[in-house]
Amino acid sequence: MKKSIFFIYNYLISLLLGSLIYIIFRSTSLKMFSWYKVIGVSDFVLELRQYFKEYKYLIPNWVLFSLPDGLWIFSYVCLILWIWKGEVDFKNIFWIIIIPLVAIFSEVAQLLNIVSGTFDLSDLFFYLLGVLLPFIFFNKSITYNFKLNNYEKKF
Repeated sequence: MKKSIFFIYNYLISLLLGSLIYIIFRSTSLKMFSWYKVIGVSDFVLELRQYFKEYKYLIPNWVLFSLPDGLWIFSYVCLILWIWKGEVDFKNIFWIIIIPLVAIFSEVAQLLNIVSGTFDLSDLFFYLLGVLLPFIFFNKSITYNFKLNNYEKKF
């Protein structure tokens, strides 16, 4: 039980922190700001942005533009570890790494001009941190089971 709470707590905190960086400091031209109007929280979001407006220029670009993605990858891995109760094996490793791999490959694909966008080494760095840190921080809470079943050969 304690293991489950630990993963879900870290999932929520990192998701919230990454989202707040976007809500407070990123451009209002992003699609999500039109969603805020639809759900009726636009005024609250604009007040929140106004309150933190003067701090935006004190924050390094990597915090504004790369850290949120790393936090979301971290959040995703924590969520999947929570769903699988901290167990990592052949059945669930795909689900644990699929989103981080898509993010990493899309960043590399930008470098190779396969997909549109601008390659950013700090984005790649934070994607990698986001996927690795849950395994480093919570290693004692994770059970690894990659044993191959021994099948009896029948002739």
